[in-house]
Amino acid sequence: MLGTHCGPNTIWQFYAWIHAFLPGSNETYTIGLTATCWAIWLARNRATFEKKWINTPFEIVFTSCAFIKYWAGLQKPGMIEATKKGAEMLKENVSQMLLLCGPPMPETSDHADEGDKWDEW
Repeated sequence: MLGTHCGPNTIWQFYAWIHAFLPGSNETYTIGLTATCWAIWLARNRATFEKKWINTPFEIVFTSCAFIKYWAGLQKPGMIEATKKGAEMLKENVSQMLLLCGPPMPETSDHADEGDKWDEW
């Protein structure tokens, strides 16, 4: 991803990684990291206390996008539009990834061969 085979393991590595691979706009990346941590925490709480499991990791990313967009209004005037734009770009990219990585849909020829399995979809 982004020309690297390693990812950050700590908050300090995150900032060093961001500075090396995506220079500029550290405030925007901090908002993204915070939103992602918050979305993971909420998903964990739903799983732990409500027994509601996520269906796909993409749910966490879409929740993060919602938080980023919502929190954009809390930013400095110059950062509001950049933050909203970043959330929209992330959402668009994840939507494309979801199409590529989502569960496979059965082919029409599978319908005739497998009968009852088609209804599971």
